[in-house]
Amino acid sequence: MTTPADENALYTSRSGAGFTLGRQLYQRVNQPVVVWAVAPSGVEIAAAAAEAMRCRFDVVVSAHVRLDDSQVVGAMAEDAEAVLDPVFAPKFSSLEMLEQAIDRSRRAIKQERLLFRGQRNLRDVSGSTVVIVDGHVTSPWKLLAAVKCAESMGPSQVVVAVAVSTQPVQSMIRRRRLEFVCPSVVMDVKGHPRPFGDAQDPSAERLRSIVVARQAA
Repeated sequence: MTTPADENALYTSRSGAGFTLGRQLYQRVNQPVVVWAVAPSGVEIAAAAAEAMRCRFDVVVSAHVRLDDSQVVGAMAEDAEAVLDPVFAPKFSSLEMLEQAIDRSRRAIKQERLLFRGQRNLRDVSGSTVVIVDGHVTSPWKLLAAVKCAESMGPSQVVVAVAVSTQPVQSMIRRRRLEFVCPSVVMDVKGHPRPFGDAQDPSAERLRSIVVARQAA
């Protein structure tokens, strides 16, 4: 039974959002396809999308680049170079701080990779369409970092697909001339207060994502 709190959700569950996304993608992308989940927030959605599309599934690990606890200036994914916000123009005096922030992100990625993929590298995607999937996106940087990582591996095409996006994120991704698929675009820069009807506990979501990543991949 749906609880009153769930009535305002855009999707009944993350897996439901993934199947919706998969159905939309099925007719829009060329085979062969591999779906990349942005860990941890895109894993459950991407796994369901891959199941709906009957295609391969993998998990890409990325991290924001933060100069401090609040200022996000970009992101990086796997071993690819960082993608930085073009609005961010570091002064010479802050270059060392930026390098330290990038090093912190690189270490975080290595730790997350062990949880979500163990010692395994990303599988080969050369000649395939890579669909990069996330859930509720209010910042483009992890997606763009994953795109940069994918592009370095020789795919035939890279597509960005998310369940819920803000309008500014959509605009920024499309300005990069990337194909963008999103069933639910919201105007509020903070996103939607209740995108998914299932549990919103970040710790529980993270644990489920690790389990799903290990099982599905």
